[in-house]
Amino acid sequence: MTMHRRGFTLVELMIAIAVIAILLMLAAPSFVDYMRVQRLKGVNAQLVTDLQYARTEAASRNGDVYIHFKTLADDASMSCYTIYMITNADWELTCDCTQAPGASCTDAHTVEIRTVQVPVGTGVRLTLPENQPASFGFIAETGALRVDHRLVAVRLEEVQVFASIDDARSLRTTVGRSGRPTVCSPGGGVKGVASC
Repeated sequence: MTMHRRGFTLVELMIAIAVIAILLMLAAPSFVDYMRVQRLKGVNAQLVTDLQYARTEAASRNGDVYIHFKTLADDASMSCYTIYMITNADWELTCDCTQAPGASCTDAHTVEIRTVQVPVGTGVRLTLPENQPASFGFIAETGALRVDHRLVAVRLEEVQVFASIDDARSLRTTVGRSGRPTVCSPGGGVKGVASC
């Protein structure tokens, strides 16, 4: 009685490896793109959380809380923002979010609450509309938007922050006068997010 051994021949194994390699090459670009979109959503989710956090900190600290942004146009290595409080109303902003978190506000009249940095290597960039100031805040008593600090002598009905990975895929976070953030995708370029 003869025993037949079951298994793969070398040729069958090489064909299977070639088929798997082709499938991986086809799937890799879409997986990389999927990861970029997820990174965009994650950065924007952090931004929305921090906006809500700044609003609640204004109430809990019983003082206006501000956010100051630096975009890639300002610094080529990162987009960043610092949430801070000014303890003296006549004081100028001295926070620099490009410094390490915890060391962004060095002056005694500013209190750093949180600093977030988004390095250029993530592929995500934060930008502001050209006509909008880089700082805005929340009023302690109501949580409403405040864009009339001494540093920023304008009144706006809303402010916007864009998080994007390219021209077609971005998320717009809008903070209205009430201080509540909303998110939409301009042109519907990001699936799973309401279009605007």
